[in-house]
Amino acid sequence: MTATTTAPAERQVRRAALALPGPYRAVLRQHRTALWILFGLFALGAAALAADRLWVSHAADVFAATDCVIAKTTPDCGGTVRGYLDAELQFDRNLDYAGMAMLGLPVLVGAFVAGPIVARDLESGAYKWAWTQSVTPARWLAARLSVVAALVVSGVVLFTAVQRWAWTTGPELEYGRAAWYERAMYGSLGTVGIGYALLGLAVGALAGLLVRRTLLAMAAAATSTLSAVVLLPLARSHLWATETQTWARTYSGPATPDFGLPVEHGMLTADGTRLPEELCWVSDPKACYTKHQVTGWYSDFHPSSHFWPLQLVETGILLVLAAAVTYAAFRLLRRRVA
Repeated sequence: MTATTTAPAERQVRRAALALPGPYRAVLRQHRTALWILFGLFALGAAALAADRLWVSHAADVFAATDCVIAKTTPDCGGTVRGYLDAELQFDRNLDYAGMAMLGLPVLVGAFVAGPIVARDLESGAYKWAWTQSVTPARWLAARLSVVAALVVSGVVLFTAVQRWAWTTGPELEYGRAAWYERAMYGSLGTVGIGYALLGLAVGALAGLLVRRTLLAMAAAATSTLSAVVLLPLARSHLWATETQTWARTYSGPATPDFGLPVEHGMLTADGTRLPEELCWVSDPKACYTKHQVTGWYSDFHPSSHFWPLQLVETGILLVLAAAVTYAAFRLLRRRVA
């Protein structure tokens, strides 16, 4: 009898031990609809991209099994070729759409955290109830940031993994595939997506505490995060040492081999001096070459092997910025409740 009556109690204790602490449960309950929608969008986007990747591979296999060719195709193969090229083009577009969605994610995270997560409670006065329930202001803010951060990082990792799998393993496209250094692709193939999302979260928290008005805080966080997403990548090419290729003036070789990211391109003189390429954009370029003793060309670039060094350095910078902004948010919170 005793064992029977104590078993449910033991299960309740174990369940309570595994449950999240009160502030975290409160955040999940209060914003469960928005959080589920956000994670659902991550899962839906990843599933759609994976399905498109499988579909274009199937289309490539079906096309390879026919006798049709793309170049100089016969009238009988017109529909087959057009269908295959349409599938390829749509796949390439979907990769771009996915990358652009990742670029916009930090802005959405910042606005969501600044408004509904932080500023709304401050504006309505709901924070007073939470702070009287044995929850310190710092723990109140930490719970909000931790829940959103866990969800966003999980979603970004899932989506990035699918995007990278689709981009690296998909069939060779007749239209050509987006380069790794293009903004949309670069931000969705590595770790920088996590860094920008966490920076958006930190900026949102600081904006919500500063403004304390839901709509104004959302606008401030979105504007600030958008500025970071636009401006910080401008320094990307300088985060790692470039490689240089030179060639003779008469050789028309590739300026950036190995699908590299071009950084600087110009002319070389006999003594190795670098001159800007536009110097000889004149009606008689050969005379200009002779006048300036141009003997060749140079190109500074990042080869594709620099992808991960650039990613990790930029991610580190973003995490440091996110940590600094988060620290500023907690300091501001402490000063206001002191």
